[in-house]
Amino acid sequence: MRSITIAVLAALLFAAPAAAQGERFTVDAHDADLADVIRLLGARSGRNVVADGSVKPQRVTLRLKDVTFEEALATLTTAYGLRAHREARVVFVGDAASMLRRFPDDGGGRATEAIPLRNVRASEAVKSLRAAIPDGTLLAEDRRNAVLVDGADDVRATVRGLLHDLDAPSRQVMIEVRVADVQPINDSTNVGVQFGGAGYGTGALGQFPYALTKSALTVNAQIDALVQRGRASILAQPRIATLNNREASLLVGEQYPVVTVNQQTGFPSVQTIDVGVRLRLTPTIGADGTITADLHPEYSQIIGFNNSFPIVANRKVDATLRVRDGETIVLGGLFQDVDSETVTKFPVLGDLPVLGVFFRNRQTMHNKDEVVFFITPHVLAADEPG
Repeated sequence: MRSITIAVLAALLFAAPAAAQGERFTVDAHDADLADVIRLLGARSGRNVVADGSVKPQRVTLRLKDVTFEEALATLTTAYGLRAHREARVVFVGDAASMLRRFPDDGGGRATEAIPLRNVRASEAVKSLRAAIPDGTLLAEDRRNAVLVDGADDVRATVRGLLHDLDAPSRQVMIEVRVADVQPINDSTNVGVQFGGAGYGTGALGQFPYALTKSALTVNAQIDALVQRGRASILAQPRIATLNNREASLLVGEQYPVVTVNQQTGFPSVQTIDVGVRLRLTPTIGADGTITADLHPEYSQIIGFNNSFPIVANRKVDATLRVRDGETIVLGGLFQDVDSETVTKFPVLGDLPVLGVFFRNRQTMHNKDEVVFFITPHVLAADEPG
């Protein structure tokens, strides 16, 4: 390796007489550093050629025979992702992206162009292209949903190509949600909805919360049967559509206001608490048409008050599952046990010692229920409305 480096340096020091402008010469470098090859090109051509600091260290092999300076420079820059910038009688050669940021006017006449977009926000497109395009080149015009490009011809052409790819219409997913409150058969029952047989995806009934996948037709038939027998009630049944890889959220319930007083300023402030069915879901459509769903379902209800502040019972689960189009995701195991005691009595007589027990009635109850989320995603066709 050392002998090769010495050979390149020797070529730089003892190169043949520099070729006159427009004359042809030969460049021969084997396993040499790229910056040394750039300097060798200047020595052989008699030009002032400087290797910019952005040139990355790499070993290259290059043999050009009977070429002009412009031909050799074009070959070198094309082969190794470089770009040349000319100032007076000096040619700077460096990494293409770095040189484009520093000298955006190179490559043609500078102009400003407005590129309209249809499927993506202009501000998001500019944010995505910021790392690849020189600073100050792009401006988002959100009113017209267009990107303003200020730069040379090749810069504008590059931006047009990138925006064409970014602005491609994204696929959509329709999400059907059914939230059921299921009553177990008895206190020893672990799961309100009994599933069995082959074909159920991930999850096991002994795990809480549990997650299963199954045909939507089968699951909906079992839910309807439970509702008809009085063992289940539907809490919510919304639908929502979202783009691929975009989060969708819904709330079926109400926002309960809570007034708090700042101890330092003494001024009251109002905060809201979401009560009811809430779901956050991010679908990702795979190349084979399967859907990977990042799920965050939640069910909450007010069970009492403490000094006018609500006591909220919250049941939620986080899961990531992959299903085929039209399959149903079942998220369950969100149990609630409520033990209550009700005492009724006759006034005065119910408070008598010893005899008061004959004038009182005490009733204890143990209620147990389970909230189950049934989520069915469908991939919409390109021309199908959401």
